[in-house]
Amino acid sequence: MTDPLETPAQHMLAATTSRAREATALLEALVNLDTASRVPAGLLVASGWIEAQMKSLGFALERHDSAEFGPTLMGRLTGRGAHRVLLLAHYDTVFEAGEVNRRPYRSDGVRAYGPGVADMKGGIVVVWEALRALRAAGWDQFKTLTLIHNPDEEIGSPSSRALIEQEGHNADFCLVHEPGRPKGEVVVARKGFARFTLTVHGKAAHAGSAPQDGASAVVALSRKIVALHALNDYKGGLTVNGIVTHGGSKANIVPDRAVAEIDVRIPTMAAGEQGMARIDAIAKADDLAGTRGELSGGLDRPPLEQTDKSARLLALARGAAAALDIPLPHTTSGGVSDGNFVAALGVPVLDGLGACGAGYHSPDEFLILETIPQRAALSALLLQQACSQADLLR
Repeated sequence: MTDPLETPAQHMLAATTSRAREATALLEALVNLDTASRVPAGLLVASGWIEAQMKSLGFALERHDSAEFGPTLMGRLTGRGAHRVLLLAHYDTVFEAGEVNRRPYRSDGVRAYGPGVADMKGGIVVVWEALRALRAAGWDQFKTLTLIHNPDEEIGSPSSRALIEQEGHNADFCLVHEPGRPKGEVVVARKGFARFTLTVHGKAAHAGSAPQDGASAVVALSRKIVALHALNDYKGGLTVNGIVTHGGSKANIVPDRAVAEIDVRIPTMAAGEQGMARIDAIAKADDLAGTRGELSGGLDRPPLEQTDKSARLLALARGAAAALDIPLPHTTSGGVSDGNFVAALGVPVLDGLGACGAGYHSPDEFLILETIPQRAALSALLLQQACSQADLLR
């Protein structure tokens, strides 16, 4: 039996492939914009260029300025359908200001290299190319289609989180264009992330003449670190990593203060709540007479858990990929994205839909160029299919 998606899929792929050169030029220009997360001046320059591209796609734009973090750009399209769609693609990178000058965009014709080329400037180009192809085809079977480009995802989205959650509350489903993996994997679940600071207070004393009068905060903290490490459940997915950042001042003084930073990754909210309760108990435990622990921090991003509806999105994406004759395996990730915020609201999310690559956050980061038109066609078909499904309406 002929796949009814095969003909529209091939037409869509032909449309996105015909613009491969223009898409690569967009990628080069975007990568060569210096968008370090904490450098508002660079983000401000980049935002102006990104705004122009969004306007060319017909978006009505809202600009949410932040002197500390740079502008968050939100565009909205209004169509004739029923679904409210949210698309997320951040434009900041983890690299320091000036990295683009040291290591600008380059390509060998198969792979592209440069700061943030895959994570996630390639994803931005994929979104734009998908929407351009749909616009050329005259498709507008959505109620609203909202696209957010934020400048601070790599540092926890401090200025854009509220807007993302606001739009998430109003969405029927959300597609996130973080990079696809080298073999084409999309991301169906992500761990949540919590960060704590554990401070242990002890009692100082002379280490030579009266050590018995002291209470070592370093010893107490070391015992707590060992207990924290025992919480790791690699099979279940809960991971805890504690590092001592400082403790004591001089070798001849019993240390009265020691501090550790704790990174916690949680596969589900249930596992996270249990794990964080145990961390709190370890912090409060009386590990050494005369010392006490003080815990601060908490959950930064909730987990992106797969649901029946997000599994439905995956099934639709697989159908589109099959019609396009491209692979679409799926995976989970210990890294977080803005999709975590939206999934926690009960909205179905599919992540990792951007162009494929690897080496994220490193000088070796690369993007596979042929996946730009492929993933653009995939995203376009997925939008069409998802917006035809009544069971995805909230």
